[in-house]
Amino acid sequence: MQGKGDGASRPKVGLLGLMLEAYDYSFPQLRKAAEEFAALLQQEFGRFAQVHWPGICNTRALVDAAVSGFEQEGVDLLVVVLLTYAPSLIALPALRRTKLPVLILNTQRAYSVPANAPADILVENHGMHGVQDLANVLLRAGVPFALVTGHYRDERLLQELREYCAAAKAAKAMRGCRIGLLGYPMQDMGDFAVDETALLSQLGPQVLHLSFREVARWVEEAPEYEVRRMMEEDRRLFAVDPELSEREHEVSVRLEWALRKVAKERGLHGLAVHFMAVDEDGRLPTLPFLAASEMLADGYAYGGEGDVTSAAAVYLMRELAGEANFTEMFTMDFAENAIVMAHMGEGNWRLARKDQPVRLMRNPFSMVSLPYAPACLSFALEPGEVTLVSLTTGPAGKLRLIAAQGEVVSFAPLAGARNPQYKFRPNGPLPEFLTAFSLAGGSHHQALAYGRHSQAVRKVAQMLGVECIIL
Repeated sequence: MQGKGDGASRPKVGLLGLMLEAYDYSFPQLRKAAEEFAALLQQEFGRFAQVHWPGICNTRALVDAAVSGFEQEGVDLLVVVLLTYAPSLIALPALRRTKLPVLILNTQRAYSVPANAPADILVENHGMHGVQDLANVLLRAGVPFALVTGHYRDERLLQELREYCAAAKAAKAMRGCRIGLLGYPMQDMGDFAVDETALLSQLGPQVLHLSFREVARWVEEAPEYEVRRMMEEDRRLFAVDPELSEREHEVSVRLEWALRKVAKERGLHGLAVHFMAVDEDGRLPTLPFLAASEMLADGYAYGGEGDVTSAAAVYLMRELAGEANFTEMFTMDFAENAIVMAHMGEGNWRLARKDQPVRLMRNPFSMVSLPYAPACLSFALEPGEVTLVSLTTGPAGKLRLIAAQGEVVSFAPLAGARNPQYKFRPNGPLPEFLTAFSLAGGSHHQALAYGRHSQAVRKVAQMLGVECIIL
């Protein structure tokens, strides 16, 4: 499925191990020690990444060939390790040319240097000044790179490397993201208004404008056996409210099938739909609330009210976390230091509480006058630690990511609710968090994913060259 992409696969890392060519003659034993160390690095990296290792590089020609090979193999991240000292200029031309994100790993095999250590411990563990040489020339040449320092088996360092690998994979995915827009961004909602050229050039997602006529045609031509199969699947998965008629359910399923058809044919990773545009056009029989929730659950991104920026944020978080949700801050709960999160009828039901049924409801949405009331899923989210992300435009038209961590607290949808609802509690006092969020320019639509991902979001922003604010 196009929406799911390869979010579950491991990142690909190109490991560029550098060494001084003269050591092959003056310290011939060093190559074996360096190769053993490289094998240990591959073993550690292999816990969370696919490692591409071309062998030790100690000349400019070998570095050039290795980097070209990484590009051909489509690696997500180029990790440079100084296995011994190596002069920077053998690597500078290739690292200056490549568009791969570069991370320098400042590490060594030895954890300590005790007084009784053999004399060759120094010559076998002296990549550090090669790191300083390389970092200096990359800075002078204006080549962007990241750098982490620590022992290669230290869990803190490995977590940092894991985040960089995931961020590189997500950044690469963002550059190929395709979001379909049905309708237009809601009139006068300025916070998620975005220059589509800026979105494509700065971050990567491309906006494709979808045709109501095409979607309406597929609604009519949806195969009966597919519609019946999808309806049966809904009945198996969800608690169906008796107020939802068979016909209303069928119409929502037909619209879901049509949107999936268009998404597949257009190679989309996400959708943004504006309910008023659906009503104004008049060719669709209902609103795609059920489609949005089911497609979110199947890995597509989504943005309400024609918001392509939130769809892009959902796509980013899906790449980092595997599952993500479109959401909105709705009402402050000062007593619980939390925010009730809700929207009209869209949400990833796979994130729903496991101890409560997901209800398939009739949503008598009064803001439109379409022939059929939309079907809608109603649920609360599973309690747990989460990351909230907003993609917005800052001063001078520069895109920025805003991330905050907190938790989903135990909360059932309010009595009579016909949409997804839950409570988010930020890490820190609610008033300070909300003030900081608005002063950072956070949009009123966000993406949410389980886990602690703020630092990974920062790393994605670093690789894409956009600003990131962590609250």
